[in-house]
Amino acid sequence: MTLPAIVQTYLDAYNSKDVAALVNCVADDVVFENVSNAGQSMKIEGRSAFAELATQAAAMFTTRLQTVRTSVVDGDRVALQVDWAGIPAVDLGPMKVGEPLAMRGASFITIVDGKLARIVDLS
Repeated sequence: MTLPAIVQTYLDAYNSKDVAALVNCVADDVVFENVSNAGQSMKIEGRSAFAELATQAAAMFTTRLQTVRTSVVDGDRVALQVDWAGIPAVDLGPMKVGEPLAMRGASFITIVDGKLARIVDLS
């Protein structure tokens, strides 16, 4: 499974909690959406809002790992089925500090001019 380099860089940065590298992957006008089965959906727009969210999210987990199960690449559009695992650094509602978590999700990514312009995560 060969992913576009920018998508692989994004995943590597996410997994290593390298916020600067993660933010470097996105377009200035990036749109990021997270749609959760638990009902906490969100949408942000712009690189600065994305950077703020990425910084907060990195601090919420001692470890986190997205592993791609399957992918479909169609030009500038990428669909991923991912396994996610992490350990919260703080209590997050029903997720308690130190308790390992795992879930499956999907991500839909649009690339424009070599940067991630739209990211929709479903979990």
